[in-house]
Parts: sequence; C-alpha cells; structure tokens
Amino acid sequence: MRVLVISNDVIPGFGVPVAAPGLRAAGIAAGLRSHGFDVDITVPVGVIEQLFPGGAPPAPETVSIVDPRELVSFISDGGYTAVVFSNANMTPHLQPVAGVLFVFDLFAPKLLEALASPAGGRPWQEMVAEKERGMALADMVWVNGRRKLGYALGWLLRTSVEQYRKEMGLASLVDAGLIERITLVEMPVPLPEGLSHVPPDRAGQEPIRLGVAGYAQAWSSLDAVHPAHRQLVDAGHELHALVPPHWGGPASATPTNHLPPSTIAHGGPLRYTPFGQWIQSMDAMVDVFTPSAERRFAMITRSAVSLRLGVPLLHGVDSEVADIIRAYDAGWVLDADDEDAWRRAAQEVADPVQLARKRAGAQQASIERFAPSRALADAAKALREAHER
Repeated sequence: MRVLVISNDVIPGFGVPVAAPGLRAAGIAAGLRSHGFDVDITVPVGVIEQLFPGGAPPAPETVSIVDPRELVSFISDGGYTAVVFSNANMTPHLQPVAGVLFVFDLFAPKLLEALASPAGGRPWQEMVAEKERGMALADMVWVNGRRKLGYALGWLLRTSVEQYRKEMGLASLVDAGLIERITLVEMPVPLPEGLSHVPPDRAGQEPIRLGVAGYAQAWSSLDAVHPAHRQLVDAGHELHALVPPHWGGPASATPTNHLPPSTIAHGGPLRYTPFGQWIQSMDAMVDVFTPSAERRFAMITRSAVSLRLGVPLLHGVDSEVADIIRAYDAGWVLDADDEDAWRRAAQEVADPVQLARKRAGAQQASIERFAPSRALADAAKALREAHER
C-alpha cells in the first residue's frame, strides 16, 4: 500500500530543529514503513520558505515540498491508497479522492491549547470548523494516547460532522462500526541519528544533572515553572534549562524567572540529534506543570522523546506521559505544589539504585510504547483491513 503522510511542519532531515508535528509525521512514516507500507511525506512550502529564505536544501528522500492548495492533485496523481493528516491545519485544502482512505491523526488537543493561549490567534469557530471538516473526511481516526479516545468520539458525533459528510457526498459515520474507526497510535519517536534507546551510563558522576526543556511559551508548561524547582538545586543537583522562544508567546511573557538563579541556561533550539544528545547527557529530565484541560489530554512530546531516549522523568501528575511513567516506573510523578514529593524525588534521583531502576523503566517504555514499529502496529493492521473492505 502507498501511503502519504501530510506534515504540518518540517521533519528531521532538513538540518534544522524540528517541533512536535514534524516529529509526529516522521514517526508515523517510520512506523508504517516498518510494517511494509510504501510511505511518502509532504511538507508545506510556506514552512520551508520561512526556514530557508535563501533557498531550500534538497528534501530528504521520499519527502516532497508541496503547496497545500495543490494537495488534492498531488494525492490524485500519486496513486496513494491512504492519506494521513495530523490535526486539522490542512483540512481547508483537502477533499475526498475516489479510492483513497483518509486518516485524521488526532495528535494534540489544539483547541484546548488555543483556549489556554494569551496570544489570541484565530477565531475559535474557524478552528472548530477545520476540526469538524477533518473528522468528516476521515475514514479512520488515530489518537495520540488513550485519554483522547473519548475526546475523538465526541468530535466524530458532532452534528456538523454529519452535515459536512453530506456536502461531500459521503455516507454517514454514525453506525455500529463507529468506534472501530478510532485506533490508538501513541507517540512514535524515531531515534535521532547515531543514538540508541540506552543513554551513556553516568553512574557515580556528580553532581546529578537534571534537564528542563521546552519552548518558552506562556500557555504551556513553562508558565507553571514552580518555585519548588529550587529544591533540586538545594539538594546539590545541577538544573539545566533549554528554553528557546516560540510563537505561542514572547519569552518575556513566560515567568521562567521561577527557575532557580543558579540554573544553567543553554541556547536553542537544537537540531534533533544534538537535542537527543543533550537529553542523554542528563540523569533525568524535569517536566512538572500545573494541571489543565490541555495538559490532561497531552502526550507531551519532549517528555515522550526523553523516555524514548531512555532518560527518566520528573513529571506532572496529570498527562498521558504520567500514566506511562507510573506503568513502567520510569520516573517520578509530582504534584507541582507538593514540596514533600519534590524533596523525595531530589533524594531518590541521587540514589544510584533508584536511578538505575528508573532508567531501566524508561528504556522498557522506549521499546514498548514509543518505538515507531510498536506504536503503529495496531494502526497498520487496521489500515490494511480498511483497505481490504
């Protein structure tokens, strides 16, 4: 089967830093290829022009740079059996193509992100319409984490979705097989070039190195950088921060001043392999945040990458990643306001036996939950079955 994965962003291979959408697209492609699919990827021309104003480098093999307005003809001319598109960014440019299965990859709760953003942005109803149109196009829906199964079903059952399908000449979605259209596809994380899921052993090296990584954006986790982080430094550990700016809000709007003054700051963003090397230079990563509706549904990419690289996490209590950490004993799940929990974690991360156990849990989660071949196993099977029907 020939499959096209439509990325909303640049993917690894262009020699520039990548964000979550591009990594998701690359992971899906890698996972499908591991199950025998012939997979191409498209990247929007506007993104490439912005990143390379002086001219784009050659695209990686199997990757095409496409104007979104030409996606339908690209799909029709390419002889694809299925098309996978993440979130709803490209849905204004898509329409049904005879003989082609469409898969809506419900990657992130983008509308919940938008609600939490102080930066304004596009009108809410415009974003809702894009999501509904994406659901209407979908023969199948993939969800990034178990918590989004109900979230996806709620979108599929909206009356506007049925109306869009009628306008497109498609049959109703609401039948006995509705739930079978939804497949769990947890975050498939391709390993950075030259790295494995087993990080270099830092046993016995002092001080303990703890990393904080993420865009400086006022609506995400770094608006909740908690004063309790100081306990990690007070315990004698080094706290390293990699916090490049992001379109979600200026760095000045993000209270990163809550990080202890002794935090070691690193410039960024980094390309994917150096980012992976930076993570693996840490004994553990820290991603603790104030719970919110968006965080509750989020498979936080930087934390998924950390686990894929075999590095345990100090993580907030309420996210998809928190559930995985608990299941694999791959780190410490902390309430941002629980100073006793911070204190215990600061002590345990310095205990070689405890840290080795958490590293082993992270490495097991890497293989069983984040390896692309494992993450796409059910989706690959469902895609073949849908094609054969």
